[in-house]
Amino acid sequence: MIRKILSRNTLFIFFLIILVPSLTFAEMQTYEEHKDYTVIRGDTLWDISQKELDDPFLWPKVWKDNPEIKNPDRIYPDQKIKIPLYLLQKEIPAEKPKVVKKPKIVEEKPLEEIVEPEEIKYLADKNLLIASGYIADSVPDVGTVSDTPTDRTVIGNNDYAYIKSHKPVQIGDKFYVIDVIEKIDHPDTGISLGYLIEILGIAEVVENSGDPKVIITKAYGEISQGDLLDNYYEIEPSPAIDIPRKPDVIGHVVATKQLHRISGTFDIVYIDKGSDDGLEAGDLLATTLQSRHKIYNGLVQIINLRATTSTAIVKKCDREIVRGDGITQAREG
Repeated sequence: MIRKILSRNTLFIFFLIILVPSLTFAEMQTYEEHKDYTVIRGDTLWDISQKELDDPFLWPKVWKDNPEIKNPDRIYPDQKIKIPLYLLQKEIPAEKPKVVKKPKIVEEKPLEEIVEPEEIKYLADKNLLIASGYIADSVPDVGTVSDTPTDRTVIGNNDYAYIKSHKPVQIGDKFYVIDVIEKIDHPDTGISLGYLIEILGIAEVVENSGDPKVIITKAYGEISQGDLLDNYYEIEPSPAIDIPRKPDVIGHVVATKQLHRISGTFDIVYIDKGSDDGLEAGDLLATTLQSRHKIYNGLVQIINLRATTSTAIVKKCDREIVRGDGITQAREG
């Protein structure tokens, strides 16, 4: 009788309750594989992965679970997408062994307590810092991704590819795989500021006979045949600052990551001021609307510096931040 009146899902939950009485409702919800999400204006898969999965670098897996999305850069308001909730399951760390203190012995000095070093906090996660990209004066070009062993046009983590390098390479050499998003002109003066560069991944040479063969050791985005290579160099995040500076700087937002409107925190913007203007990593700056009056609409923090431009992460966003918005001194408080 029960099978006739209960649906398959209801019957499944019924047996869970009967067989595992200690299972909570929240734990039962983990059996759901997807959550429906409605796209809002300004959303990207990067933003959605950050909001729903607490990790923007999971966006390729969200895209994979939504095959109807042909181009990950083109999603629209009110579009329904599925969020793969199984990505939230994280490995439970092993319990730290308990430190057994040696009992005190008369006339002996007590053992010193083991003091664990404090965890260092950074302005931005290293992966986010690398993936955020930068504005370069010229396009870096030391080679290209030419082909793949399986003839796939799009590759990612742990995939292999062949490259063409402008100079001899050795096994173990590393390269950044990059994409030129667009040429950046200043929104006010029209003067060229360079090119917006996105770092798509890291490639390491594993074979050096004929066309060098590489493995993608880290992918931050879609890597395709024809993508450019740049020399590898270490990119390390700066430690977080308890009381960041708020320098008196006037400038502009000259580009945004993926060239979309910024509507939430953890997004990336690029500004027309850099180390030559006295900026330092960790500096806080306010953004303002394009208006005759100074109307604040956000707060950004510098995470990567070049001589005349900087990359910043959005810390607060009251209204949309777009290319052409102002940069000014952050308010106190």
